Amino acid sequence: MLKRIGIKNIGRFTNSNGKGNTELTKYSFVFGANGHGKTTICAVLRSAQTGNADPLIGRKTLGATAASSVDLLFDGSGVRFDGAAWDKTAPDLAVFDSAYVSENIHSGEVVDTDHKRNLYRVIIGAEGVHLAERDSQLAADSRAKTREISAVAKLIQPHVPPGMTLEQFLKVPANPGIDVRIADQTRNLEAIRQAAQIQNRPLPSEITLPIIPAFASLLEKTIDEIAEGAERQLSDHIAAHGMAANGESWVAAGMPHIEHGVCPFCGQNINGLPLITAYRSVFSDAYKGLVADIKTYLGIIQEEFGEGKIGWLAAQIEKNKAAADFWHQYCPIDPTMLAMPENLLDTIRDLGVAALELLDRKARSPLEAVPLSKEYQEAVAAFQALKEAVNAANMAIFAAKDVFNAKKAETGVADVRVAENELQRLQAFKKRHEQPLVQHCDDHIRLSTEKDVIDNEKAEVRKKLDEYTNSAVKPYEKRINELLDAFAADFTIAETKHSYVGGVATSSYQIVINATAVDLGDGNTPATKPSFKNTLSSGDRSTLALAFFLAHLERDKGHGNKIVVLDDPFNSQDAFRRVQTIQEIRRMGKKCAQVIVLSHDAGFLKDVWAKVQPAERTALMIDNARTQGCKLVPWAIESACAGRIIAEITDLQAYLTNNEGKPLDIAKKMRPVLEDHCRRVYYGYFGDQDTLGEIMRKTRDGGDQHPAHHIYEELDVINEFTAPFHHADLAAVPTADQIDKTQLDSFVRRTLRVAKALPN
Repeated sequence: MLKRIGIKNIGRFTNSNGKGNTELTKYSFVFGANGHGKTTICAVLRSAQTGNADPLIGRKTLGATAASSVDLLFDGSGVRFDGAAWDKTAPDLAVFDSAYVSENIHSGEVVDTDHKRNLYRVIIGAEGVHLAERDSQLAADSRAKTREISAVAKLIQPHVPPGMTLEQFLKVPANPGIDVRIADQTRNLEAIRQAAQIQNRPLPSEITLPIIPAFASLLEKTIDEIAEGAERQLSDHIAAHGMAANGESWVAAGMPHIEHGVCPFCGQNINGLPLITAYRSVFSDAYKGLVADIKTYLGIIQEEFGEGKIGWLAAQIEKNKAAADFWHQYCPIDPTMLAMPENLLDTIRDLGVAALELLDRKARSPLEAVPLSKEYQEAVAAFQALKEAVNAANMAIFAAKDVFNAKKAETGVADVRVAENELQRLQAFKKRHEQPLVQHCDDHIRLSTEKDVIDNEKAEVRKKLDEYTNSAVKPYEKRINELLDAFAADFTIAETKHSYVGGVATSSYQIVINATAVDLGDGNTPATKPSFKNTLSSGDRSTLALAFFLAHLERDKGHGNKIVVLDDPFNSQDAFRRVQTIQEIRRMGKKCAQVIVLSHDAGFLKDVWAKVQPAERTALMIDNARTQGCKLVPWAIESACAGRIIAEITDLQAYLTNNEGKPLDIAKKMRPVLEDHCRRVYYGYFGDQDTLGEIMRKTRDGGDQHPAHHIYEELDVINEFTAPFHHADLAAVPTADQIDKTQLDSFVRRTLRVAKALPN
C-alpha cells in the first residue's frame, strides 16, 4: 500500500508536503481543481511503475533551481526519484488517466496504429505481454541480423561471377588445383579470342601487274606526205633559232592562231611567205593525230607505271605480308610462298621511267622516229621475268585462301563470352578462399545461421503467442461487453483480433451499434464514413476506455497487490454511469490492495467516500498556495460537500454546461459557494459565520501575507456583481429580465474557478 507522496520541483509542486496528516489509506480521495496537479501526481506514479524518468525530467518546475525529487513511501519500503532516475520501480501501481487513454485506447477521436499495438498488450495481460515482448525482441533481432547480413553481402556481391547466386558462391569449396585450371582456361580464352579475330581477318589477295602498251610503232612513225623541202626548211629555221628541243611543238601550237595573214607572234603581214607555206605543209591533220597518240600513251604509262600505281601496289603487298604472318600462326603455310619478289616495285618503276623517256623524246620531235633504247629493252626483259615470279605467288595465294577459309569455318563456333565467364568463375572461386573475402563469406554464413536460430525461435514464440492471444481475446471481449452493459452503453465491441502489422503484434476490433459493425478507422478516415470518431460520444469513449482498464485489471493475476490510481474516472457521464463507476471503484477496492481516486468533482468523491468503511478512507486536497506552489493537505470532505453548498455548486455547473436553471436563482448562489470555499480552504483564518464581505475585509487587512490574498481581487469583482441580488430591500433586487446572460455566464465561470469546481 502507498502511504505517502512527496514531490519537489515537479510541475506545480514546489514542495507537495502541506500541514496536517496526509497519509494515504486503502481508499484515498484527492480533490483538486483542474490545473492544480492531479495529472502531475499520475505522471509521477506511472513513472515509478515503469521506471521511465523522462516524463518527470521534462516536468521539472519552471524557474526552479533545486533538483527535482520524489519520495514514495510504501508498506515497509520507499522508492525515490533523485531528479535523474528512480532507485527502483513500483510495478504494482496501475494508473488510469488521460495518458492511459491516449496511449492505449484513442487520442482525441482517433484510434491509430500505436493505440492498437498498446491495446493489444492491455488485452493479453502480463503473461501474453511476456510472449509479445519476446516476439517483438526476436523480430527486432531478426531485422538487425538482416541488416548485418545485407552489409556483408554488399562486400561479397561484386565478386560473385555471372550466372551464380550469392548462396551458391558461398558453398564453393576450396580447390588446391585452382591455379592450374585458371592457367589452362587463360590459354583457352586467348585462343578463342584469336578465333574471333580469325573470323574478321581479311585474306591476302592476288597482285595484278600492269600491261605494257605496244607503242614501239608509234615511236617509229613519221608522215610521208610532207614535202622534203618543207621539212628541211622547218628544221633549218628551228636550228637557226636554237629551238631544237621543243621547236616543232612551239610552232605547231602557234599555227592555229594565224588569222588574216598576220603573224600571231610579231603582228607583221606573212601572206605569201615561203616559210609559212612550209609550216602549213608540215603541221597537217596527220601531224595532229600523231601528237594526240603520243599524249595518249604518255597518260597510259604514267597511270599504270607511275608512282600512284606503285604506291597502291606497295600497300597491297604490305597487307598481304601482314595477312600471311597472321595466318601462318594458325595454318600450315609458308609465308615466303605468298610473298612477291622484292624487286617488283623497282622493276615496274624502271620500266615506266624508260617508257616515259622514249615517249617524251617522241613528243618533242613527233616527225622523227625514236628507236627503242637499251634501257627500255632491259627494263622490259626484267619485267617479263618478274611476271613469272608474280604468277607463282598469286597461285600460292589463291590456294592458301582455301586453307584460310577452312580455318574460319573451323573456329567460327567458339564463344568468347562463355570462355571469359568461365575464367571469371575460376578466378572468383580462388578469391572466394582468399582474404578478406573468405572472412566476409564466413561472416555471412555465421550471421545467416544466427538469423535462422532467431527466426526459428520467433516462429515458436509467435505460435505460442497466437494460441495464447486466441484464448484470451474472446473472454476479454466478452468481459468488455459485460462492463459496457453494466454502464448501460448502447454499443458493444466485436471481431477483436490481432495481426502483425510491421512485424509488431497489433489488435483491432469493431464497434457494434444497432446491430451494425463499424470499423475503427484512423486519422485518414473521411468524415463521410462511419468510424470510431463519429459514432461514439465523448461519454461513450470514456466508458469504453474505463471498461478496457477494468477488464485488464481483472485479468491480471497479481491484481490483489495492485495499487489502482484513477484520475477523474467519471468524466462526461450521465447519472447512471456515475453510480456504476462508484460501484466499480468499490469492487476494485475489495479485490485490490488500494484505490486512489483523484477528481475535480467534490460531489463525486463524496459519493464514493460514503460507500466505503470510515476506517479505510482518507480525503486530501491539492491546495494552490500560489508562491509556495501546490500542496497536499487534509480535506474535510464532509463539510466541504455539505448538502446545500454541493447542491449549489452542482446547479452552477449545470447552468454553465447545459444552461439549466433560472438566471435569478443562479445569481444568488454564487456568494454562498465562495463563502463556503474560503471557510474550508483557509480554515482558521475565517469564522464559520463570516460573510463574503467579512472574508474580504480580513483578507485585505492581512495584506500579501494572507493565504487568500491571491484571490482577493477576484472576490471583490464577484462581490460587486452579486451584492444587488442579496439586497435587504426586495424592490432593489434586479429582476430576471434585467440580468445580462453573457455577464452572468462570465461570473458563474469565475466563481467556479475560485471554488476549484470548474467543469471540464
